[in-house]
Amino acid sequence: MTIAADEKNRILSFEERLDPASTALVVIDVQNDFTLPQGVCGQVGDDISPVAPMLERLKTLIDSARKSGVLIVFVRATYDEVVLSPALAEQHHRRGYPESICLSETNGAEFYKGFEPQNAPNEIVVTKHRYSPFSGSSIDLVLRVNGIRTLVLTGIATEVCVESTARDAFFRDYQVVLPEDCVGCYSEDRQKASLAVLARSFGIVTSSTQIAELWQRLGNGPRNWQPESRASRALATLADQLRPIHTALLMVNVQPEFFQARTADNRADQLNTHLVENLPRMRRLLGNARQAGCLIIHARANYAKELQFADLPASLVGPDWRREDGPDRRFMEGFEPVAPEQIVTCYRFSSFSDTQVDLLLRSNGIRTVIVAGATTNCAVESTVRDAADHDYYTVVACDCVAAPDSEMELHATSLANMQKYFAAVISSDEIASHWANAAEIKRTDEPIALR
Repeated sequence: MTIAADEKNRILSFEERLDPASTALVVIDVQNDFTLPQGVCGQVGDDISPVAPMLERLKTLIDSARKSGVLIVFVRATYDEVVLSPALAEQHHRRGYPESICLSETNGAEFYKGFEPQNAPNEIVVTKHRYSPFSGSSIDLVLRVNGIRTLVLTGIATEVCVESTARDAFFRDYQVVLPEDCVGCYSEDRQKASLAVLARSFGIVTSSTQIAELWQRLGNGPRNWQPESRASRALATLADQLRPIHTALLMVNVQPEFFQARTADNRADQLNTHLVENLPRMRRLLGNARQAGCLIIHARANYAKELQFADLPASLVGPDWRREDGPDRRFMEGFEPVAPEQIVTCYRFSSFSDTQVDLLLRSNGIRTVIVAGATTNCAVESTVRDAADHDYYTVVACDCVAAPDSEMELHATSLANMQKYFAAVISSDEIASHWANAAEIKRTDEPIALR
């Protein structure tokens, strides 16, 4: 089910794209070191003359956003020693910076006069330490909890921090809009080249006047950042959370390797009783999810030694784990994926770590993740913790997860921990009861839009 193809392929109108309820104005690096003659960029010979007229236009756009109740994110950079990497330090050296730029507690790091955030609930400051705030800051968290779909990117410098932010925002599935008269840099050639690239591949380029006129025409009203709007988006009941249209079933490590106990010399010895006992219930849960039309993702482990920072304990790694085509890449009989189900290979315990799981969930409008598989206290709990921290409603099918026989004392503790902090822990029968009328659900569920 999830998001229909026609919804994914629908082109937003200008008004839909810039709906003040789901749009954030992002103001990037309007700080003294980037704007003043005595700032670092001015000291090293950058031509800052184009910046001042751009800032006058940006001030007008910020005023328009304030009047319309648009969420405003002020992004500021600090590049202290503790956050510098050798690669970034080298770039600063090549640019001729005397030390660094925008050092904390210096005038250079302060917002340019007239661009200080106001003490308002819709104005947020995010501090970054790389060109893009999506690297090492809380901006994605701020945007997603406030129901933001579109980013209007402004500030300095167009071809560096603004473009880096635009690219990363696009990769995280935000709609990107750039008012070409509210971004600036120190070279007209670089400005034109950057805007051409962004317009071609990452967003739309327009004028601040068009944006402000639209916001003025639409007026003020309910906004996604407001507490009542955030509350209205919450899925308050388990029935709402488990609607198939926004639910995914994540089958973790349903592979022969995890259902076999091992001897001291790492030979397969016998089946793990508690895990094997779960197989019929897991198979029913998978069948029910298929019938209901949920997105289904099969996460399989590959603990190849060449991909490990440190060796895993021998008890966790079979003799064939290092081979992509080894027998342990198989799924248990009866759990083979069928089209259009997705297969994700995991190289760490969590299914979210260095995989496309989050991308698949975001791309298909998923809000709830059901986790089943092996093993409770390791890969399952690691995945559940990450799902919760990514703001998914998380459900553990408690009779479809288990630990190896030698670790069953950890199974109950892990379930209790997940129930207390991270997930709803319920039986597969209770999950299935919410899908009892799957055919009717498919007919009546409305298509959902991305973000």
